[in-house]
Amino acid sequence: MEEIDRENSRQGRPLLKCLDTDLLVGVLRKQEKATRKAEELDKQGRQATTAVNAFELFYGASKSRMVEENVREANKLLSRLELLPLTISSAEKAGLLFGGLELKGVPIEFRDSMIAGIAQEHRLTLVTRNRRDYGRIPGLTIEEW
Repeated sequence: MEEIDRENSRQGRPLLKCLDTDLLVGVLRKQEKATRKAEELDKQGRQATTAVNAFELFYGASKSRMVEENVREANKLLSRLELLPLTISSAEKAGLLFGGLELKGVPIEFRDSMIAGIAQEHRLTLVTRNRRDYGRIPGLTIEEW
C-alpha cells in the first residue's frame, strides 16, 4: 500500500494530527468540548484518523438504536478526514508495542496499539483523552483535548 505523505495529502493540505475515537464520538454526539476541538484542529490543516478508529465508530453504530443514521453520520464525519490504513510497517510497530507492553505487565487494548502504530508510522500527534493507555507507548506524541 502507498504510504500517505503528510506534506502531500489528497486535499493539498498537510496532515497535522491523528484523531482518536473518543474525539470522533464526541463530535458525533455534538459534545461542545469535542466540537470546539475539532473546529480548532480543522482550521490548522487537514486532519487524519485510522481505519481502526473507523472500525470502532461503525462497531459502536452497530450496537445503537439508530444503526443506519449513526453509520451515515460516521461516514459523513470520516469523509472529512484522511483515513490512514494499517500497513505492514504500522502492523509491525503495533505488534511490537502490544507485545512489549504485555511483557512488562502494562498491557493496552490491542486496537489502541494499532492506532498508535499507524500514528507513529506517519509521525502524527494523536489527539485523545486516553493518556492512561497511550501514555505508556514510547515515542508517541499525544495531545489531550
